[in-house]
Amino acid sequence: MNALNIEDWIGLRYGEPIDVYHADKSAISKTGLDQINQSPFIYYSRSLDPSRPDERQKVGQLEGNLAHCAVLEPDEFSKRYIVGPDVIRSTKIWKDFEAENVDRVCIKPDQYEAAMRQADSIRGLPDIREYLGNGRAEVSARWIDPETGVRCRCRPDWVSPCGSKTDRLLDVKTYSDASPEEFKRQIARKAYHIQDAFYSDGYAFASGRDVVEFIFIAVETEWPFAAAAYRLNTDSREEGFNEYRRLLDIYEECLRSNKWPGYTEQTVEIELPAYAFATREVEISYV
Repeated sequence: MNALNIEDWIGLRYGEPIDVYHADKSAISKTGLDQINQSPFIYYSRSLDPSRPDERQKVGQLEGNLAHCAVLEPDEFSKRYIVGPDVIRSTKIWKDFEAENVDRVCIKPDQYEAAMRQADSIRGLPDIREYLGNGRAEVSARWIDPETGVRCRCRPDWVSPCGSKTDRLLDVKTYSDASPEEFKRQIARKAYHIQDAFYSDGYAFASGRDVVEFIFIAVETEWPFAAAAYRLNTDSREEGFNEYRRLLDIYEECLRSNKWPGYTEQTVEIELPAYAFATREVEISYV
């Protein structure tokens, strides 16, 4: 890729179709960093291997997409989705309905209701309602990492301008429990702190604008679809920064050497986790 093409590639894209964004395998994303964290072999096999199978839709992915569209792009909802009859999907009635509406994704009435309720709950948060009133949804950002020279990409759910040269990034997460104690565990499980740092730095590189904060909007997947907004503290964000830097270093080394190691090449002795030792002696002290 010559210098001119690289200059054209770097920056922000508004309205880019999601499949076009995901098809760009020349750059690593947060999902790619997660796979590198599993092992470089996992990343290569799922993202770069020419013989890899088509990606399957994950459980709950459609419901997450519905919530995102209802919250961030409500005017697009009826263009992408259509509500079908309240029948089992294996019935002829449903299959005929799908055949008549091949231009849109057919969803059940309860899926529609859940997405609308989730959107209402999120907009019921005063700060978030204000931020959603001004900004852009699904902004694709591409940049060259200044330390490693590798190409990177991210796609913030919502970009809200909050100054002449500053923006705020919002990210919608659907989860079973949006309470602070449980959602912070989900942040650790899913490495959302890495997403915070990677997106914030990357969007700034791609746009030339500063990111003042990254906000997670958690909304529950069951009635009453409670929602809450969270931002990570300084220590948590610093941990995310250090982790994404570590993973980019590994990625750069793999690209340079064209070696994508798996979990281990040696036979390793492992031990059951502590909770599995039901018969292990437990010291009991009596007062």
